[in-house]
Amino acid sequence: MKQEDYSQKRFMFYPGMNLSATERERMDNYEVPLEEVTIDHLVYAMSKQIENNFQIFYTMAEEIAGEEAALKIAYEIGRRYGGLGYAKLLEALGYGNRGSARTMAIYQDLVHGIRGPKHTAALFAEYDDDRCVVKRNACIYYNEQMPQNGKYTGTFEQGCFQGYKDADANLKDVVVHHCVWRQDDRCEISWEYTEG
Repeated sequence: MKQEDYSQKRFMFYPGMNLSATERERMDNYEVPLEEVTIDHLVYAMSKQIENNFQIFYTMAEEIAGEEAALKIAYEIGRRYGGLGYAKLLEALGYGNRGSARTMAIYQDLVHGIRGPKHTAALFAEYDDDRCVVKRNACIYYNEQMPQNGKYTGTFEQGCFQGYKDADANLKDVVVHHCVWRQDDRCEISWEYTEG
């Protein structure tokens, strides 16, 4: 399995990921005065806010519309979120709707590299001619403080996977081997480009 050359440039990443647990807790509890906020605090807080927005949305959707409707919404958000982003990358690279394990690895690295410190747990994808594999020690859309929303994480991911397939005619399957939201100790997902 290969990785892109940039995977050796670890210094590229990442504001916010090295904040101590104490500093993260201080930010979560609004205990850091404005004059002490650094770029690390800011990036961490923005990333955490994105995660919280997902979780609050799922909770409110379930309370207002019921679990079944909330799961449908989570799936559709995922389908659009993943599919539209990947389609844009394929177009930017000049591949139309015919990607490869390498283009998926590039996409996974790009989006995980720009979405905040928790997402950097998914860097860096590996690939060969037949598949792209992402391994991580954290589930980037699962919030440990809201485990009841794990079902939405899984449904959102399934929507993303369908969006990827819709965008890439060469993508045959996406397999979740392990995922933290299912109480596994890590996440591992493969994007399969040959019939299995």
